Amino acid sequence: MKNCHLLLYFIGTLLLPINNVLALPMQARQAPTTGDAAGGTWQIIGNTGVNAMHIFLSEPNKIVIIDKLENNQVKQADGRPAVSTEWNLDTNEIRILNVASDTFCSAGSWLGNGTMLHTGGDKGNQFLAEGQETLRFYDPAVGDWVEIIGFMTSKRWYPTMLSLVNGKVLILGGSTTGTGLNRAEINNPTYTIWPPTDGVTPDPEVQFQFLIDTLPYNLYVMLHLVPNSENKNLIFVLSNKQSILYDLDTATIVKNYPEIAVQRTYPQTGTSLILPLYPETNYLTEVMVCGGQKEFEILSVAEASCGRMDLNAVEPVWTMDDFGGLPRVMPDSIILVNGEILYLNGAGTGYAGFRQGQKTNPLWPNNNPTYNPVLYNPITKIYTKMNPSSIARMYHSVATLIPDGSVFVAGSNPQGNVATDVQFPTEYRAEIFNPPYLLTGASRPTIVTIDGYIVNQGRIPITYGNTASIVVQLPKSEITSFTAAIIHHGFVTHSQHMGQRYVGLVVKEAYVDTTTADQYILTVELPPNPTIIAPGP
Repeated sequence: MKNCHLLLYFIGTLLLPINNVLALPMQARQAPTTGDAAGGTWQIIGNTGVNAMHIFLSEPNKIVIIDKLENNQVKQADGRPAVSTEWNLDTNEIRILNVASDTFCSAGSWLGNGTMLHTGGDKGNQFLAEGQETLRFYDPAVGDWVEIIGFMTSKRWYPTMLSLVNGKVLILGGSTTGTGLNRAEINNPTYTIWPPTDGVTPDPEVQFQFLIDTLPYNLYVMLHLVPNSENKNLIFVLSNKQSILYDLDTATIVKNYPEIAVQRTYPQTGTSLILPLYPETNYLTEVMVCGGQKEFEILSVAEASCGRMDLNAVEPVWTMDDFGGLPRVMPDSIILVNGEILYLNGAGTGYAGFRQGQKTNPLWPNNNPTYNPVLYNPITKIYTKMNPSSIARMYHSVATLIPDGSVFVAGSNPQGNVATDVQFPTEYRAEIFNPPYLLTGASRPTIVTIDGYIVNQGRIPITYGNTASIVVQLPKSEITSFTAAIIHHGFVTHSQHMGQRYVGLVVKEAYVDTTTADQYILTVELPPNPTIIAPGP
């Protein structure tokens, strides 16, 4: 007899609808596996076509992958090397997408209407238009990129983006050109919000002193929307070692948090997330920041620490641990379906950056790949070492949870162009990591309908503060109780999972559906407001 845990996956409108809701599982994967039930298993499932520098789940069975301009073997319709592909999780095949601007080191976040907004990049060349001031839009219904080149009012390389309570998106920071380490003359210490106030003309950019104060380690800063009862856009911002609570609506710093040990943002790249939010704890909001680097030195051992802090404490303090005993720079952090955290990818030494020198005598800024993930239990605060991958995943690698409860892992390209004949090559192989909870042999629930809508046949509107009725199928012999949660996967790049969120739901009622065997009807309470989880996917 087991607790049945349901996950609601959604892409939605301003009403916080759910789109393409899916419970576990999808179909079983047939690729050969390595590992075991206790430490998880790995499967290599195919080739991404382009290096996976940025990814996002666009539909329950689709992942959009974005690279930068380089000599990828797959080509766009116009003959240029492809920059973006769509991965089909059902078939493990790709579809080539069309991009006209330079996407190198850009960012993305979902608008409340269910469209991915993607901005920034590099200066372009004879093959691609400039991307630093470009807006890109991906609507799953369209299935390809739409771009407005050169439309933004300033250049952004390595910005961060975040979905807001009103369905708009914050675009913050970056530099005006590519760099290994930011400096004052190329720093972009501003932010803007999209769409603009009048819906057409970009609003004036807002100066943000915090990005001046935290030079030079202030690229791909960490941003998280902080729950509150007033529907305010309160943003946790971490840059370098410093962090603040910022009221975006009034453009004021509400709180200065204590410094965390060592640098955590590019090129000393760490990762961060808001730990799972639960209504029974009144959405207690804790941030967790892991990995990084204390020195801008190739041989420096990566940081083996995580900091955890209650953002609403009267006197906030970082509680530190040893990150499971594995030093790691450029880690990825994934909130799994059971609320545990999977840390994977990254390097044991160095910092984020490209290979230096020639192929025959390379100098790797990041080295000693960390092949083993670790699993963190936020309740017990215990780390468990998982079975290793066989593939080095360092600079420009990514990972995301997918709707069958496994983790999609791809990328790694610590060099300026495609190179396959070096120690750490441009990596096109994609993997699936199956966490231990998928390997118990237990049956897995299937969500049939939500509020009468059949799942995966279109968007299903739900509203903050309301309830939803969910029909679920699972053998009766395996159920003692039900739990449910909503997960937002975010936009993933450079160890930043922009907008990732896990929100537990109250199951008010669960009873047997007498019309169908092994079928149950649940009533769940939805989050009270958009500060808990922003509208959109």
